[in-house]
Amino acid sequence: MERFDVIVIGTGVSGEAAAAALAATGTRVAAVDRREFGGTCSLRGCEPKKVLFNAAEAVERAHGQASGGLRGSVAVDWPELIAFKRTFTDPASAGIERWLTSSGVTTLHGTASFVDRETLRIGGELFRPRNVVIATGARPTPLDIPGAELVIDSEQFMASDRLGARVAFIGGGYVSVEFAHIAAAAGTDVVILGRGPHLLSGFDPDLADLLARGYLDAGIEVRTGVTVVEVRRRGPALEVVLADGAVVACDMVVHGAGRVPDLDALDLAAGGVTFGPRGVTVDEGMRSVSNPRVYAVGDAAASGPPLTPVGIAQGRIAARNISAEGSAVFEGTVIPTAVFADPPLASVGLRESEAAARGLDVDVRFHDTSDWVSSRRVGVRASGAKILVGRDSDLIVGAHLLGHSAEEVINLFALAMRCGTTATALRQAMWSYPTASYEIVDLL
Repeated sequence: MERFDVIVIGTGVSGEAAAAALAATGTRVAAVDRREFGGTCSLRGCEPKKVLFNAAEAVERAHGQASGGLRGSVAVDWPELIAFKRTFTDPASAGIERWLTSSGVTTLHGTASFVDRETLRIGGELFRPRNVVIATGARPTPLDIPGAELVIDSEQFMASDRLGARVAFIGGGYVSVEFAHIAAAAGTDVVILGRGPHLLSGFDPDLADLLARGYLDAGIEVRTGVTVVEVRRRGPALEVVLADGAVVACDMVVHGAGRVPDLDALDLAAGGVTFGPRGVTVDEGMRSVSNPRVYAVGDAAASGPPLTPVGIAQGRIAARNISAEGSAVFEGTVIPTAVFADPPLASVGLRESEAAARGLDVDVRFHDTSDWVSSRRVGVRASGAKILVGRDSDLIVGAHLLGHSAEEVINLFALAMRCGTTATALRQAMWSYPTASYEIVDLL
């Protein structure tokens, strides 16, 4: 039985952060993955998605300014775009493993599972580390419908060398909204089939509705309040059957109905590790509440939203607490997030409904900015903003942005909230002009 002080299970951003931080302290640490090293963000999620998004955005902005003096056509060559994406993803795994090794981390390959509260099995070997860090990420939520095997996930979508003439996305969340406009920019007819009353249930509904309007104007069909009950093959094509009996014909169906922590292979019950639908139950130091030898971070932990910066922060917090128990806690109060839609939708802090539920007295400043110069000059079809400001404190308690560069401007609102900068001070600051950040003056 080989000895390690710590074994990190999973090599996505949270696992990498934990393993490297521990190795830097002289801890004998191993990182294990049953797939190639690198995890979702680097190989199957954020990074390759952004490559596709940038290409789609170039097409969308060109189309949006066709009446503004631009001539000629810009189009996505899908096979070439996917080949370009692979220049980023293909070398990433080996590079990440080399970096971990050079940082002092032992790399292992295989499926890890608990034998008991102290022991892990990896392949045919047993290990008894002092601590375990679970960083296994997330996977698509199982679709409990007939024909689920005909549905591809986002990883398969980004690996496909060809797109069908019509693509249906099941679900109205991140994956569907982000990949729908990418597919549309590549010349595909697209339909989004969302179960809730609005797209993107975790975001401001008014801005989500503005985004849906922009998608409709762009020729992307958006259906909300629908339930998919079956996917079936009809000759060479596919059909998505809805609960009301309607049938959507398409050539490709993509899973966009959410993700769940990827914990099934670990046998957490054998390890005495309590978990639920959102992941391993942890305290504020990312430690399992039922097995003090175990930590969980990132999408595998039931703490904080499933975002890359959150996973990195939690991985480092777990490492610090393993080195010095109780030295760090996760504070998830100000976490900006963005959906790379067309245009991007970004958010930080409380939504209007959350502020009302807490009984906060806030001034809600909502703007439909679709006709503002900043939107028209880049060819954005729909944009808007909603800022929540405490009436007594003048502090920003929530900011929600839909528009070009929203994913960047949201960081300024997050910084203001973290530093306690008032709305008045933010509005009175000198901003370069004309820029997306200057619009803060008008939004406030």
